[in-house]
Amino acid sequence: MIVVESGGTKSTWVFHDISGQQKSITTVGLHPQELSNSKLKVISDLIEVEQLQGSSVYFFGAGCESNEAKNKVIRFLEKFSLLVQQVETDIYAACVAHLGDTEGVIGILGTGAVAAHFDGHKIVQQTSGLGYMLGDEGSGFDIGKRLLQSYFRKELPFLIVQEIDAYFEHKPVLHRIYESDGRMFVAGLTKIAHKFRSEIVIQKILNRSFIDFCTTALQPLNLKFKVHMIGSVSYYFEKELDKAFLEAGFQLGNIEKEAVFKVFSYLSNKNSA
Repeated sequence: MIVVESGGTKSTWVFHDISGQQKSITTVGLHPQELSNSKLKVISDLIEVEQLQGSSVYFFGAGCESNEAKNKVIRFLEKFSLLVQQVETDIYAACVAHLGDTEGVIGILGTGAVAAHFDGHKIVQQTSGLGYMLGDEGSGFDIGKRLLQSYFRKELPFLIVQEIDAYFEHKPVLHRIYESDGRMFVAGLTKIAHKFRSEIVIQKILNRSFIDFCTTALQPLNLKFKVHMIGSVSYYFEKELDKAFLEAGFQLGNIEKEAVFKVFSYLSNKNSA
């Protein structure tokens, strides 16, 4: 059995190797709208090296809301002789990881952003998740975008400007961010935000971003559960996220960087029962 959790930037594969030991490998993101030939080659190599042909696979990924998107992922995975058992959204995996079969509220803050109300069996309401062009407040892309806005408005201290220039290899920033992989490149700026998170200007950027997540993703749910979170942004900015949640009237629950390991355990136990 293989469990895959895929965000906009990377995917994590968890499985038992040929010796029976649990193993995890991180590779390229497998968003259904971005399944390129180069990614096909990367995954093909993974399947061959780890001898995973014929394995049952459970896939949980960003962008897998529609049947069309799910079918794209299924066709992609079946090219590697994998037996696709389930394709669901990454938010569904987050719900299972934190809640199992109980009711609650889950949020994801990674490259993108989404929140959902889970009734213990299915997602009954999902908010945000409009993608980086229309939403994703609080996400890595959103933080990177806000950081770049401050960069161009000359609102950043010199050291942060230097760091951003080095990140872009002292090449024109606007040209780089509008290339095909620009979304992931903008989201990568969260590493600079994290490095300088004690700076007031960065604190303000993070606070506005997370408050907006509360407004767009959590308020429409109109529920009083603790909000459990998944994703690298929520994991690395826990202190700043907790502060914003309190300001907005929400209570932060548990945080996991990834859902895949708990989902793997959950499905292993369920399948062996």
